[in-house]
Amino acid sequence: MFKDLTTVTTHLPKQAALFLALISILISLSSGLSSAGYHRRFEGAQSDKEILDIILHRNRYDKRIKPPLQPINVNVSVVLLSLSSPDESSLHYEVEFLMHQKWIDPRLAHSHEDGVRHLYGLSHHTQIWKPDIYLIKHGTFKSISPTEVSLKLFQNGTVFYTMRRHLVLNCEGDLPIFPFDSPMCSFNIESVSNTRDQMSFHWVGPNAVDEDGAAGSMGLSPVLKNHNAYLIHNETLYCDQGEEWRGDFSCLQVRLHFTRDKWFYYTTVFVPGLILVTSSFVTFWIEWNAEPARVMLGVTTMLNFFTTSNKFRSKLPVVSNLTAMNMWDGTCMFFIYASFLEFILVNYLARWVQDPEQQKNKQENAILDSLRVVTNTLDMKELGGHLHTLGGNIEHRLKDVNQQLHHEKKLDQHVLSQEFTHATPSIPSNHSTPTTDEEASNNGGYTLHNVKKIDNYSRRIFPTTYILFVLYFFIRYHAIEGALSIDYHYY
Repeated sequence: MFKDLTTVTTHLPKQAALFLALISILISLSSGLSSAGYHRRFEGAQSDKEILDIILHRNRYDKRIKPPLQPINVNVSVVLLSLSSPDESSLHYEVEFLMHQKWIDPRLAHSHEDGVRHLYGLSHHTQIWKPDIYLIKHGTFKSISPTEVSLKLFQNGTVFYTMRRHLVLNCEGDLPIFPFDSPMCSFNIESVSNTRDQMSFHWVGPNAVDEDGAAGSMGLSPVLKNHNAYLIHNETLYCDQGEEWRGDFSCLQVRLHFTRDKWFYYTTVFVPGLILVTSSFVTFWIEWNAEPARVMLGVTTMLNFFTTSNKFRSKLPVVSNLTAMNMWDGTCMFFIYASFLEFILVNYLARWVQDPEQQKNKQENAILDSLRVVTNTLDMKELGGHLHTLGGNIEHRLKDVNQQLHHEKKLDQHVLSQEFTHATPSIPSNHSTPTTDEEASNNGGYTLHNVKKIDNYSRRIFPTTYILFVLYFFIRYHAIEGALSIDYHYY
């Protein structure tokens, strides 16, 4: 052919000869290039850059055009590199991972003298068509460098591409049982513009989903780093129809299930609360007239609990459905405040029974009357075992108590009237009141011993009630609902 062209050029002008020579060169190059691949064999001495410059030449390869396949099957696998959370109470988790993608582009098929050799094309990744992957998530991206890790081209046109991504995910937590909940994070992998009939994603490797529908799991890097993020389970799935909100797009889903460090909350929230509440109960063993000690202990425990609670709540989400934490704080505050009110009550009644004027002018006190009824009722229960029927005994004793109280009131009024009638100026007025606890008790009055019974009962009622609440709280929220939260995410 070149001989014929040479013969023709001897009879043509010089410009025409140059034009024909250029055509002959293009024809020779076209014998080695094809739209379906490069069919000429590359020599072993040629570098990857030289081969890629030829394969990706703009006259034969356009990255804006998709590979000539319907659909384009893209195999995907994900490997976790690091997990972190800014603090224990946050629902934000940072996830760094590698995403491996593999697809076939017949235009990149080639042959090489080395046989199984593949090309490293990371330096040419901007010139190669890649799937338009879109990560759908509740959160944001975080800048990271480098984002492209690896790109390999095999002789049959297979492309293996690895990219690196860093996401900040807003996770879903069961706040009513916080901090015993198990937050769950998820993100989806879809194509931006290619529908399912044009591009299809598939999990491969350890991420593969079984035919029976069982979820796969992500691979974990041998150097996986965790910072305040405790991963208990992860899943790789195909999206449900309800999650394909943009239309018929192939979609993959990743779920990450975390738990919280329960011991962190025990040491910073629950144990301090237990110490402060039980410290407020110590006032029941302090004498009623030790006002500085009881007031200081009651006020100090109250203020310390407010400070500890507010400091911890400043890091929590500002929501109204923190049921477990609201119950804990409210109950602990109730016991601390109730123990302080108990001291005020005991101190007031003790001063009342020791005031001669009060004993003379007002023998009745509703609080002490109720206390006497309760005391007598408890005494009746101890004696009830000696009777045939407990109900008849209690009724009989209650009648006796009421009659006794009525008789004592009449007797007191009669004694007071006689004392005022027969009193002489030489006799002090306070001689009409009992001088000892025994005399006051015999005359139907109230004594300091009666008042101290409030402290005696409080020593039993307050600690017992609070222990029952603590057991109920941790059994319900930690042992039951916390375990159900994990099991729910598994299925």
